[in-house]
Amino acid sequence: MSPEDPSRIRNLGILAHVDAGKTTVTENLLFQSGAIRMAGSVDKGTSLSDTLDVERRRGISVRASAMSFEWEGVRINLIDTPGHVDFSAEVERSLRVLDCAVLVLSAVEGIQAQTESIWAALEALNVPVIVFVNKLDRIGADTARVVDDLKRRFSRDVILVNQPEKEGESDARMTDLDADGQAVLAETVAAKDDALLERFLNEEPISKAEIEKVIAACTARRELFPILCGVAKNMIGTEELLGKIVAWFPDANVDDSRPPSGVVFKLDHDPKLGRIAGVRLFAGRLQNRDIIRNVTADRDEKITQIKKSYLNRYEDTGALSAGDIGFFCGMPEAKIGDILGDPGPIPGSCELGEPLLSVQAIPEHEADHALLAGALQQLSSEDPHLNFTWFEDERELQLKIMGPVQAEILTEMLDARFGIKARFSDPAVIYKETPASVGFGIERYTMPKPCWAIVKYRIEPGEPGSGVVYSSQVGVNDIKARYQKEIERSIEGAFRQGIKGWEVTDLKITLVEGSDHVLHSRAGNFKLATNIAVLKGLTETGSILLEPILAFKITVAETYVGRITSDIINARGTFDPVEADGGALSVTGRLPLATSMDYSIRLNSLTGGTAKFSFKYDGYEPCPPGEGVVRPYKGISPLDRAKYILAMRGAVTEAV
Repeated sequence: MSPEDPSRIRNLGILAHVDAGKTTVTENLLFQSGAIRMAGSVDKGTSLSDTLDVERRRGISVRASAMSFEWEGVRINLIDTPGHVDFSAEVERSLRVLDCAVLVLSAVEGIQAQTESIWAALEALNVPVIVFVNKLDRIGADTARVVDDLKRRFSRDVILVNQPEKEGESDARMTDLDADGQAVLAETVAAKDDALLERFLNEEPISKAEIEKVIAACTARRELFPILCGVAKNMIGTEELLGKIVAWFPDANVDDSRPPSGVVFKLDHDPKLGRIAGVRLFAGRLQNRDIIRNVTADRDEKITQIKKSYLNRYEDTGALSAGDIGFFCGMPEAKIGDILGDPGPIPGSCELGEPLLSVQAIPEHEADHALLAGALQQLSSEDPHLNFTWFEDERELQLKIMGPVQAEILTEMLDARFGIKARFSDPAVIYKETPASVGFGIERYTMPKPCWAIVKYRIEPGEPGSGVVYSSQVGVNDIKARYQKEIERSIEGAFRQGIKGWEVTDLKITLVEGSDHVLHSRAGNFKLATNIAVLKGLTETGSILLEPILAFKITVAETYVGRITSDIINARGTFDPVEADGGALSVTGRLPLATSMDYSIRLNSLTGGTAKFSFKYDGYEPCPPGEGVVRPYKGISPLDRAKYILAMRGAVTEAV
């Protein structure tokens, strides 16, 4: 299929909690479509969608991979995403470019923590979903329980369209619905179509083709969520899944008559081509050597080459049309999330979580310190969640991570890709702070000339989760518009460290007074004055330390409930009334991350390894008095006004 005739396109995501069999499903789809001659194995390290050496060695997906193939006249851009929660940022970035998704569940574990987050994100982005219940052959497989759980926790509109046979046995397989199952399917589908419902109530025969047509229409509108089952490792059920992906999911919008509109969702590094930006084009058309506006970065980008990814090899196409995914060369400073061209058609993003831990990278050889900093800077540009920060004065290289497995993977990537031996410190909790009261921050930066920036800010507490909300009450006659734009750009950076050493959030800051000077003012003067005024203001308001909180669910036998609830109380946690959950009991509640970093080990010890549990991020809350960590300001503090001004003007060498 040529780029000039995109015809029918599906941008399909394969999503799951770790170990549900997602990558095996991906390999089967590629094999059964004829794209590859043999399906790879995760266990043997031969899966095609795991391109990094570390992925093949570990048997887990670390980066989202995008591959294109064709089936029954439809081009499918298949995006296989990581399942491990430590790499949920990769999933998050992929979600906004999808037209449809297959959610893979294990028939044993069913809905897990990452499954819940993914479902909520797909719902928020209005992405149609087919569920594939995998691993029918495992002991403990119970598809009926999984379906009931899906109905209870996700949607009453999930519907089983085939069923397991010999479940829990090594030769388990899927088969057509029995008479009862067909009756339930027909009734559920008929309820979605008035004409069909009337015929169903009159007990008139309804053909399979008519049912299929309504399923397709309702799946595209997220009014039905079909469930198929199988055993991916034995290639059972995945051929039918491939057929339903084509039959039931909607095509991408391929209108290329509008102005170009795209988003960068992935960055790769190729040894020969350098940085390659994965782009989903939502409207318009782009060709080699086109120049497009990077709206996010406020600059023009020249596209030198446009390629497609066919089974992990890049092929020149020279053009990309609406609805399709391509890989652009020639944008060395592009970042994930950058919007190219018209921002109108771009869907919003959806966050699955945020890094709650920080680590320090330490080179094995001190001489590699600068090389390690450069490598981490490059990795951080490919994964912005890492938020790499280099504190030169303290010689600290800091990263934010989702969990300890991510740090282990980064160690291997640094060695394999950059040849740098390094280790990471033990993960530390990332605290935040928020103003304790209303106060004002004032700075009059008028000496030594040439400079002039006078600002006064009102700082006040905001709603939890609101972030930093900035506004200005100062007219352009007092501070020119270009200087006010510089102030607005500076606000985020000014709150990166507060008086307790952590990022400041959940506040309102208002510019209430200020002035510039016709001769002496420069844009940078207002950045400097803002940084000083903000920290002065926080000194006046005081700040409250915030800590990350996790929501948990523990399913366990009644014998262990007393031990668990006692341990939760000792860990400063809270829990809801205990509920029956099948043959066990379910304990839900909330725990501070600081007291639960080793909770899986403690829980296994308390219950002899019999408990099932899941955690998910549930926001930041104030620390109780005496808890949490206060740390010194890193770099030169704006409160050390004279030294800070000298540093900002380049008169001292320390970093700020």
